[in-house]
Amino acid sequence: MINETIIEHQFVSSNFFLPTWEIKTLVLGTFNPSCGEKTDYFYGRCQNNFWRTLEEIHDLDYMWFQNNFERKLKFMKLNEFGCADIIKYVLKSDEIDIKEICGSGYSDQILFTTKKCKLTYHFDNIKTFILHNNVKKVIHTWGKRNSPTNFKNQINEFKTYCSQNSVEFIEGCPSPSGRLRGKEHKENLMNFYKVHLTKPAHNNV
Repeated sequence: MINETIIEHQFVSSNFFLPTWEIKTLVLGTFNPSCGEKTDYFYGRCQNNFWRTLEEIHDLDYMWFQNNFERKLKFMKLNEFGCADIIKYVLKSDEIDIKEICGSGYSDQILFTTKKCKLTYHFDNIKTFILHNNVKKVIHTWGKRNSPTNFKNQINEFKTYCSQNSVEFIEGCPSPSGRLRGKEHKENLMNFYKVHLTKPAHNNV
C-alpha cells in the first residue's frame, strides 16, 4: 500500500491568497509549499527573479523588496496587479522524497508527475475572483509547460473562461525561476514586465 502526504500551499490560509486590493492584472504561478522556505509573498525567495527584475526596471536598491511585504504591496497597488497560484494542495506519494517538493530548487517538474503527485487546483476560486473584481488581464509564469494532459485541459478551460469574460490571457511570459540566469532570458523578462506589470518608474519609488 502506498501512503500519501498532503502538502498545502504556504499561503492558503493567508488574507492575500487572492489579492484584496484593486487590480487590473493577475499574475499566476504554480505552487509554494508550506514545508518549504518561508516567504512573505509570492515569488519571495531570494533566488527568484520576479521582484529582482522589477527592482532593476525601476532603479531600486538591490533586494529592495526582499522580506518586505509592505513595499511589495505598495508597488502592486500603484501598478494594479497581484499574484496567485493555481495549486492549493499536493497529495504526495511516499515513493518520492518530500525534499523534491519542499526544497532542491522547487522545480515544478515533480508536481506534474501524475504517478507521484495529485494536485488540487485553485481555478474555481480564481475564476470567481476575476469575475467579481474586474480583472482585465492574466499572465502566467510557468513558461512553456503544456503537460500532462490534466494540466493542459485545466489551462485550456481557464483560457476559454477568460475569453468568454473579456479577460486577456497573455502567453509568453518568461519564467522568473532562479535556475534561469542567461543574459537573453533576463532581457526578455525585463521587457515583458515593462509592458505588462509596471507604470512609469517615477510612480513606483
